Amino acid sequence: MGDALAIWLYGRHVADLTEPSRYRYRLTFTDEALDIHGEGARVLSLAIPVQHRPVSDHRDRRPVSAFLEGLLPEGSLRQHVASALGVPSIDKMAILRQVGGECAGAVQFLPTSAVPDGGTVRRLSDVQVTQLVGDLPTYHLHAGDLPQASLAGIQEKVLLTRLADGAWGLPEGGAASTHLVKPEPQLAVAVPHLVEAEDWALRVAERAGLSAAESELTTFGDRLAIVVTRYDRSPDGRRTHQEDFCQALGLEPEAKYEGMAEFERHGSRLSRLVRLAADRTASPAQFRADLLRAVAFNVVIGNGDAHSKNYSLLIAGSGEVTLAPLYDTAPVMYLNPRFKGTGHVIAGRTNIDWVDVHDLVAEGVTWGMPRRQAESAVRSTLEQVHEAVAATDLPPGTENIRARMDALWAKRSWAVSG
Repeated sequence: MGDALAIWLYGRHVADLTEPSRYRYRLTFTDEALDIHGEGARVLSLAIPVQHRPVSDHRDRRPVSAFLEGLLPEGSLRQHVASALGVPSIDKMAILRQVGGECAGAVQFLPTSAVPDGGTVRRLSDVQVTQLVGDLPTYHLHAGDLPQASLAGIQEKVLLTRLADGAWGLPEGGAASTHLVKPEPQLAVAVPHLVEAEDWALRVAERAGLSAAESELTTFGDRLAIVVTRYDRSPDGRRTHQEDFCQALGLEPEAKYEGMAEFERHGSRLSRLVRLAADRTASPAQFRADLLRAVAFNVVIGNGDAHSKNYSLLIAGSGEVTLAPLYDTAPVMYLNPRFKGTGHVIAGRTNIDWVDVHDLVAEGVTWGMPRRQAESAVRSTLEQVHEAVAATDLPPGTENIRARMDALWAKRSWAVSG
């Protein structure tokens, strides 16, 4: 089944990954991880506590696969790497050997004989980076090389490192990337002006006082792209660990949208996430309020794609958890009214058209928030977002967002006077 991979986290060898049977994986924590973090610590994933016994995939439960899938790309990049390696796209071990040195968060997958050494960054000329971004989702790298960094998701994007002089480089051998570059989709009929709208929404969030990823719009040749600064990387390349809500709950990426059947069986997915994460934060009350503000923002901004892979947690080396900044948030509902899903079930609702203040408050209450505190968090978010929208110019081609937004805000009684 192939050689094992060593799993490194914050520069420590914390576990080994093996494949005892085809496409079923086993994660075994090291003595070092047990000595430093202790039995039950959740530093690698909230779904996989540090333990003496190996954690293995089984027919009905695949916790290791779910964690790994959350780190790997989907779609065309996954197919491109797998085809070049001559392996099936479901062969996680083979793909991780290629791209696992640079993943989301602070985790790295390396050959068992290797140690993290910082890797190298290959400088790209303006022509090379323009071609690289312009050709996505097809990757054209120098001499037919393959990418050596992994970022989950279905959208076409590339991880790059910003050099000191402002040029771009390609991370190799486990070097840290600093930015992700996501160009306007080549077939942008369904959601036109997506990257411009995403950049606008992130600036609205920041202006409204929410924690949001930094972004800017850049043109590569004739292709517009949003360039997002990685919040899990420092300018000098230090990594901060993170995982998305799917990984934290042990769910595979294809389960990223919560359905009513799951809600009726297990209750709100967000409430389950809060029960798992809140007590690992410095302030459980603040964590609940921050998450409710983020959920309220995604609803009122019209983000019809706010699923469990578009929220993440940051996990410090001590195991302390915080909510990651907002990312992948865009007013897609106002660009195309077909996209109205909430991503998560919110107080029994799955359609943005039908979520009101009382639903958002009721959802927060299921997380253990006092009703008055939940209502204060929601109403203050509405007011701050309303002011931020008014103060943030819309990019050309998206001007109708404001009229559509005003109409829905009035319909749902979200509009704030002033």
